Amino acid sequence: MVLRKEAIKKKTGGAYRHGDLKTAMKRAALRLVQEKGPRGFSINEASRLAGVTVAAPYRHFADKESLLAEIAVDGNVLLLQQVNEAVSRVSEVKQKMLESGMAYLRFSANHPDYFKVMFGAGLDRSKYPEAERTLRSCFDVIWELSHLIESTPELAAQRAVSGWALVHGLATLTADGSLATAIKPQTHLEHLRPLVQRFLDQPYSTTT
Repeated sequence: MVLRKEAIKKKTGGAYRHGDLKTAMKRAALRLVQEKGPRGFSINEASRLAGVTVAAPYRHFADKESLLAEIAVDGNVLLLQQVNEAVSRVSEVKQKMLESGMAYLRFSANHPDYFKVMFGAGLDRSKYPEAERTLRSCFDVIWELSHLIESTPELAAQRAVSGWALVHGLATLTADGSLATAIKPQTHLEHLRPLVQRFLDQPYSTTT
C-alpha cells in the first residue's frame, strides 16, 4: 500500500486496528527519512514517532532494513503507476519514452522520501525479492519501449540503461542542488525536458 502524506494518528483508546501499526511505522519512517536520510534513524525512533512501544514494530518487521524494504516496494509501485499514466497520454514511442523520463523526474521531486529509500538505503535486494521485482517492473517500461525503437537487442539495452542513467542522474543532481551549477534553478522540471529529448534524438551505432 502506497502511503499518503498525512499525519500519523493513533486510534481511540491507544489501540490500532489490524494493519494500522504497520502503516503508522512506515509513515513515521518516511518522516524521519526526510529529516535524517534512510540510514540516519533507528527503528526505535520510528516507534516513538508513531506512538507505539519499541517492541510493537517487530510484529511486522524483522528489523529496520525490512521496514525500509517495504517502503521501497511502496515507492516502486507508486513510481510505476505514475510512469504508466504519463506514457498512456501519448501515442508515439519516443514521446512515450520522453514522458516516462519526465514522470521519473517529477516522482523524485514530489516524493523525495520514497526516492531516498528506493535508491539510497543500501538495501540488499537479494534478500527482498518484492523490492527487486517492483523495481524491475519500473525499468521494464523503458526497456520495452527501447526495443520498439532500436534495431537490435544490444542497442535497445544500451538505450534503456543510458536513458535510466540520464534521468536518474538529473533527478539526483536536482535533489542535492548540484545541477544549479550548470542550469539555472527552476520551480518546475520542464526545463529538463530538452535534455531528455536531446538524448532520445541521438541514434545509437554499432560502429566504433
